[in-house]
Amino acid sequence: MITLQQILKSQSPMLEGKKVKLVRHKDSRAEYRELLKSKDTLLKYQREQAKDVFGACDYIISFIGLDRSRSVLFGVFKVGVSKKKNGMYYYDLEPVPEFDAFVDRLIIDWGNNAIAWHQWYDKQTKEVVEILPRGYIGNFPGLLDFALEFDELKNLIDNPDANYEWRNQLCAVNGIYLILDSKTGQQYVGSANGKDGIWQRWSEYAVNYTGGNKELVALIKSDPHYYRHFRYSVLQTLPSNITQREIVAIENLYKQKLGSKMHGLNRN
Repeated sequence: MITLQQILKSQSPMLEGKKVKLVRHKDSRAEYRELLKSKDTLLKYQREQAKDVFGACDYIISFIGLDRSRSVLFGVFKVGVSKKKNGMYYYDLEPVPEFDAFVDRLIIDWGNNAIAWHQWYDKQTKEVVEILPRGYIGNFPGLLDFALEFDELKNLIDNPDANYEWRNQLCAVNGIYLILDSKTGQQYVGSANGKDGIWQRWSEYAVNYTGGNKELVALIKSDPHYYRHFRYSVLQTLPSNITQREIVAIENLYKQKLGSKMHGLNRN
């Protein structure tokens, strides 16, 4: 058995002899990828506690609960000054970069005592059950069952081997896709066909953010970081033998249904 303690010690001895707690955050209503989208929210939640659970700690090792008792590393944090306000404790938590190589990748078995969400590191041996490939974004849910934030799309395209099921599925189909501007609610409807289908078209967005689409280009010109508001999903998959005329007709139908020409980001 390979333990969490062995892995972290091999990376850096800085935790040896320190007061360290293991922390596990679990939200049974959210999947792993959804939790990763709200890291800032989770970090803020972690800093605010109703009880002084981190006051005696030098460091905390934080995990996000997955299925059963599996938990993925969220980060290692140095515990600084704590303040009490309105009955709440607020901690200064500084991320420790020495262990960043394992963040979002290292999965442990929290054990049968999953109800205890904070435990002392030196008293609880945790088995490492998996180390995910770098850039892994989660299991492929199905072609019509996801919406990717830009950072997820970028991670996906940059790490095809770690996400080979996503790549294989998106390469295999042509389709109609949607780009949602999550800031304004406006939508862009596009189509993808060719050798590598949707994967090929979305690879362009991962590199240049706009794919050459005029309205998206205008948004990026107004704010170089505006692409972080874009969210990508598949509206309909299309057979490989479909004609270009049929693809355009289906694409235009979606533009009419969603009003993306009158009130959205399609110019034609």
